[in-house]
Amino acid sequence: MRKEDLELLVEEGLEGCSCRATDLTGTEDHWRLEVSWPGFEGLGMLEQHRAVMAVLRPKMVEGTNEIHAVEIVPAT
Repeated sequence: MRKEDLELLVEEGLEGCSCRATDLTGTEDHWRLEVSWPGFEGLGMLEQHRAVMAVLRPKMVEGTNEIHAVEIVPAT
């Protein structure tokens, strides 16, 4: 999955967020996502990750398998 497509996917899935993706392996399927979203306010780390994963799941094993691994770094 292209970096720009991944960032757009997250930004559309979590309205009002900003996402910066970094390809960790050069294969466009292992990513580090820095996600800033007002919706994270008051949520614990697990809930923040679940919110992002809900957006990504259709592109992972349960879906198209375009994303193999993701490291999520949430920020409020």
